[in-house]
Amino acid sequence: MKYPASSIRPQMVFDKADFSDLQAKIDELDAQFKVREIEVTFNQDAYFFGQITSSFDVYQFIKDRILSGIEVQEHFIALYVNQANKIIGYYHHSTGAINATLVDVEIVAAVALKTLAKSVVISHNHPSGNLHPSEADRTLTRRIKEALKLFDIALLDHLVITQSGYYSFAEKQESSLRGVQDEPDTLVDELRQEILLQLKKVTAINSPNLHQMMHSSNGYGQVEKMVIDRVLKSQLVPAAIIPMIESDLDMI
Repeated sequence: MKYPASSIRPQMVFDKADFSDLQAKIDELDAQFKVREIEVTFNQDAYFFGQITSSFDVYQFIKDRILSGIEVQEHFIALYVNQANKIIGYYHHSTGAINATLVDVEIVAAVALKTLAKSVVISHNHPSGNLHPSEADRTLTRRIKEALKLFDIALLDHLVITQSGYYSFAEKQESSLRGVQDEPDTLVDELRQEILLQLKKVTAINSPNLHQMMHSSNGYGQVEKMVIDRVLKSQLVPAAIIPMIESDLDMI
């Protein structure tokens, strides 16, 4: 037997105190699940006529029209650019301490989406006057580039600014901006330097076979190639590879 469905809608009656308590809990839940929209407002004019055609244009715009107290605190600025390389607007993302400022990559990317930007230029100042970027600067550049790339937005440049000049990641062809890892030639040079350091420790006593080969005609080049091949194949460091090669030679 089926129970008949009632057509009468249930009603709940609360006294004033209970209702206020329930409403407070509902508001609390609503706040937890509500997605907040980023609102972009243009509340400060910094007029710039024409396109940005170079890093110097960006440097002049940021230094002269946006930043104040450039010698006291670090500031992080993002410029949002349209397809014609004209500045749509800028976002003064953060002002930090003397030598650091926090940057939220997600917010920088979100504002780019909200403004329909096609490109972004980021910049921060060094109150110390040091124009050289830190490894943290390079890591941040790479992270922002990767975040923007998901939405087909280009990161054109990252400028380090001081009162006396600027450092452009684009002009210096920084790998973090170009989205590539260190150049292969650089990695090979570093590997060869490490191999040389380790092979200097080879003696006629601890590695007689390698020592003899290294001192023969073209011997060092042969040993170096053997070590490089093993390193690439096994992903072990030269210090671990060299004893293995000596052991193999001892068995021949």
